[in-house]
Amino acid sequence: MQNGALGEARAKAFLMDRFWILERSVDIDGADLIIQRRLTSQNLLDKNPPKLGFVQVKFYETEKTCHYIPKAYIIDNQGNLRDEFFLLCHTGYEENSQIFFLTSEMIISDFEIVVQSEIEKYSLSGAKIFRNKKYLVQSNANTLSRIESKLALADFKRNREFISWKLPMTVSDSKAILPDYNEPLANSWGHIPNEFQKIKENALNAMKEIETIYLDLKPIAEEIDPLEAFTKIEILDGELGSSTYGHWGRDVMQSLYDENFYYTCKAHKDKVEILRSDGLLDKFIKIKEFLKRNVSEFLCQNLPIDANTVHSVIIEFTDDFEIISTNHNLIPASQYFNVPNELNRFGHVEISSSDYRGIKEISDRRFEYYWLAGRIHVDEKYKNVLQEFYRETDFWIYNDCLDKMYELKY
Repeated sequence: MQNGALGEARAKAFLMDRFWILERSVDIDGADLIIQRRLTSQNLLDKNPPKLGFVQVKFYETEKTCHYIPKAYIIDNQGNLRDEFFLLCHTGYEENSQIFFLTSEMIISDFEIVVQSEIEKYSLSGAKIFRNKKYLVQSNANTLSRIESKLALADFKRNREFISWKLPMTVSDSKAILPDYNEPLANSWGHIPNEFQKIKENALNAMKEIETIYLDLKPIAEEIDPLEAFTKIEILDGELGSSTYGHWGRDVMQSLYDENFYYTCKAHKDKVEILRSDGLLDKFIKIKEFLKRNVSEFLCQNLPIDANTVHSVIIEFTDDFEIISTNHNLIPASQYFNVPNELNRFGHVEISSSDYRGIKEISDRRFEYYWLAGRIHVDEKYKNVLQEFYRETDFWIYNDCLDKMYELKY
């Protein structure tokens, strides 16, 4: 323990000239330090997020001492070298003290793997380290610069995954309680230390469950394809549906799984792939901008539009999504729907809300779109600038027409 504390103190003194020391955790062999480069006037303008280094500290009393580093510290699950891992080996006392510095690259190339308790570890003997001068720190500044350079190479995403894995977890003595509560005073409820121990054990068990579900949820949070995320969610659904997680598990699943969103994503991706394979994706996307200009121009020329007026537009297009023509008309709603021209208390001709907009197919490349263009809520800020409102608003007509054109072609 004394040697471990001495090694940690020396490592901190060595690193603090160039780095902030953010975290520490102690194992039986040494201390783990998490470091971040200090901000200076030279690097203050660096826009890249700071990468963190993981420094393991070992103290060698003699060259016969042998320490072990788990392989997982040196290489990740994909076989990539961890550029953010460093080893500082300390030995000697007072004037005879020395520091040896090893990177993950040095460890993997110079040392052998052994198996301890079914865990693969690199065996680092003091004799092999002390007798090779390439490990000896002869210039603090140069060694610290090498750490900075290696950190710059580290992949940010993998760096954060590694560091989060190594951050120390909460360790609790479930029997620990203030001495006052151990005083043998009678009460009508029960034995306070025993009951408090049960509470703490329940909390620790819950933490283990949370850690398990965290590891299951992490791939979903990191996924970039919604459909792949849903595959992971469905796998997780069976586990969260068990009695292990109860109502909390069901609440989590309800927050993750939305069937409508899934089918929306699937339809969107299928549509993109079909249009792209036919070389029509960009043309199809540009149709919306054309419709927005064409429709808004017609509406702006006829403002204000009465709430009982139907805007009808007949659109004809080619097989490769070129607009051949658009024919606009404004028609009284009573005439268009063949209903009595009688106004209700809101001043509207009675029309079912389902008829506020719709599409009538004319041929395989021609259709009519109709909607009550004047029966639209206009925000107060647009009351005196209706043209701006009709030009800027993304009305249903644009997406509805795009969907119909896609449907007619495919």
